Amino acid sequence: MRHLRREDGQTLVLTVLCLVVLLGIAALALDIGSAYVAQRRLQASADAAALAGATALPNPDAATTRANQYGSGGSNTPRGVDGVQMTVTTRCVKAAPGCSPANAIVVKESGSVQTTFGRLLGFSQLTVHATATACSPCGTRPLDIILVLDRTGSMCTDSSGAPDPTCADMTNARNGMKTFLLAMNPQLDHVGLAVLPPASSISNRCARPASSNYNSTSSPYVIVPLSNDYRLSTGQLNTSSDLVSTINCVQANGSTAYATAIDKAQAELDASGRPGVQKVIVFLSDGAANSAPSYYPTSSPYRVTPCHQGGTSAQAATAAGTKVFSIGYDLEHDVCKNANTGGNEAPAITAEQALRAIASTSSDFYNQPDAAQLNSIYASIAADLLAGTSQLVDDDAP
Repeated sequence: MRHLRREDGQTLVLTVLCLVVLLGIAALALDIGSAYVAQRRLQASADAAALAGATALPNPDAATTRANQYGSGGSNTPRGVDGVQMTVTTRCVKAAPGCSPANAIVVKESGSVQTTFGRLLGFSQLTVHATATACSPCGTRPLDIILVLDRTGSMCTDSSGAPDPTCADMTNARNGMKTFLLAMNPQLDHVGLAVLPPASSISNRCARPASSNYNSTSSPYVIVPLSNDYRLSTGQLNTSSDLVSTINCVQANGSTAYATAIDKAQAELDASGRPGVQKVIVFLSDGAANSAPSYYPTSSPYRVTPCHQGGTSAQAATAAGTKVFSIGYDLEHDVCKNANTGGNEAPAITAEQALRAIASTSSDFYNQPDAAQLNSIYASIAADLLAGTSQLVDDDAP
């Protein structure tokens, strides 16, 4: 009976059982650790694919192709993950400006990791997942922008020069500028509006301008200063803002003079632009310069060669660090005129040549003979400005 009551062997049994459990937990921890490392590799692959694909947005097909080149099966196949599957979709997210037709790409990857010790517990592999969303453009670089609108009388004529009561050209220009604003991020990008001819006063900025407005040094060209209230938190334009409401109300009339409008746009950027922020002028005109302010001497290039002077003023802005885009809008074959005599400028220059000279580089000039396609031009300029601003965003962003 004394031998039956001995308990000293039970400690050994309990110790062995505890060791088995502890070793099992340790083994499982090792497998889970391996799975974690594999998941991080898979996440890095998904991140790389999303960022690469976003650089091709807003073209969904090109973005998908590029993402596939950089994801699993491409140049970033994760080590230690078997049977990787990848899906790529494009979408719109409110966290990024604009969407035409997509401003974000979503990459999802999944695969399996073989276990070493888990097999003893009945499972031979663990499944890992990764999701990455990248936007482009994301508007991560702030911009100070002045839109310069030629609102001369020709903006309310048809292609034959006959009056157009509907002012279709002005409507197209308004829509183009609003398309541009939809691509901008008001938290980063400040935008103003300059016009030619200038207004007689800020309070009369929506009135039909007269060519005589050029002749007063107090006539404002910049009728909306740099501002950032042009979009609502919903992503829609704020029609109550000075910028959007003025774009909607400006009217067309008068003759054409480029240079002073460009000078005043640059002056607004210099005076009100933020330090260290890229400055931009987007200049639209539908014809050749043929006028100039009378307060310039008759020998001034502003009067003798108004188109050439437009190029000179724009080149000075470029030299100051401003990026100048120009849009030739339904230019046809207009020839620039001496504002004193009405004869051709010497040397002769066409409106298209003048608009090319205004752009900072040849690729910053957009010539569009089809006036109905201004939306796509302004969208292209916005994409150009925002190119290279792709970044990863929260996948739960709506």
